[in-house]
Amino acid sequence: MRALGIDVGVGKGMDLVVLDGARATLDVLPHVGIGRISALIRDLAPDLVAIDAPPGWATSGGSRLTERLLLQFNIHSFNTPSARNGRGHGFYAWMEVGFRVFRAAARAGFPRYGAGDPRGTAIEVFPHATATVLAGSLPPMGSRKRAWREDVLRDHGVATEPLRSADLVDAALCALTGLLALEGKRFAPGDPREGVIVLPVVALPARPYVPLRGGAASDDAAPLFRYCACGVPGCQALTRGEFAPGHDAKRKSTLWRLAREGLEASAELRRRGWQLPPEGR
Repeated sequence: MRALGIDVGVGKGMDLVVLDGARATLDVLPHVGIGRISALIRDLAPDLVAIDAPPGWATSGGSRLTERLLLQFNIHSFNTPSARNGRGHGFYAWMEVGFRVFRAAARAGFPRYGAGDPRGTAIEVFPHATATVLAGSLPPMGSRKRAWREDVLRDHGVATEPLRSADLVDAALCALTGLLALEGKRFAPGDPREGVIVLPVVALPARPYVPLRGGAASDDAAPLFRYCACGVPGCQALTRGEFAPGHDAKRKSTLWRLAREGLEASAELRRRGWQLPPEGR
């Protein structure tokens, strides 16, 4: 299983990161021109493409339903207006590039996601929303955006050393969202006709998210538990730590198998202080 995350930009091009089911970074491709996207998607052969941009204009007005629903949980985003209000406006140029990325993905065989199983589709994701729901809170007051998002990635088993820019960090968050969505951890509020932002959870909490206070989420935030990071397909266990009870052993077993198959799992085993399989020492 692998997911391709794409961070969209106007002048800089697109930043691409591919993660596999073990959260290993398979490819990091910065500053890719829009003309290369379709061919790269075919070459990288992901199970899903996750794009940090809306797929099209709102059906009417100044925002989409998905954005208004996220705002109810204190997750702020740039609103996507109708074509009448946004087309040709310089501020929305990055969105129009995003529309082109979705069309490029469709040409590569990944149509825009609407609902249900996201495998083989291109989904819209929002790195800030992903980091918020995975952390169970908004970032602490005064924190640096990139550093906080890197912490979220590491907490969910993604090494950040290959991610040399904030845009690549966001692309990795996109890819992580895609992996979790493939595992069944997805929630996509809104109207599929105008595009929905996919979140890597099965439901949102009862109250809006708030920033961390004193190193922990406020009791008033009703934060979500974190999903277990064992990476076993179908696992939807919730935990306050990284793993559900006993699931660290499952993660170790998976890494041993991947290491035996010659995949990049040895580095994570060493990072966690776990022994390598005998034939890998």
